[in-house]
Amino acid sequence: AFDFSSVRLPTMSMISQPNNTLYVSNIDWKIKKPLLRRALYSLMTRHGKVLEIITLRRDGLRGQAWVIFEDIQAATAALQTENGFTFFGKDLKLAYANEKSDRIAKRDGTYVPKAKRRKRQQEDTAAQAGGGGAETATE
Repeated sequence: AFDFSSVRLPTMSMISQPNNTLYVSNIDWKIKKPLLRRALYSLMTRHGKVLEIITLRRDGLRGQAWVIFEDIQAATAALQTENGFTFFGKDLKLAYANEKSDRIAKRDGTYVPKAKRRKRQQEDTAAQAGGGGAETATE
């Protein structure tokens, strides 16, 4: 009999919450940015309005893209339909992005510039490490 005690099931922290932005990976590195953007746009607009496609070619970021949809329903439809789709000879891997994109955050009024975001995360970490019920002063 198989011992299931060693199997780790995904927890909620491991699964990204549904949002407007999809993270797309396992893209062929050799595809040039303009062609990649056009092809992803054509593939994804079948599911709803695409606001932006982000593709970066720096080392460590090649073979990845982020597709920002106008609404979560379109992102969910694309995720369910296109995950595993053979795209330029490779099977796409799609997931919800870990964080809300800046473009969506600006639209719904929750945008925080990156420098302040880092500072806030450091303060939160320090407050948690400080323990107790001590409150930290905020601006």
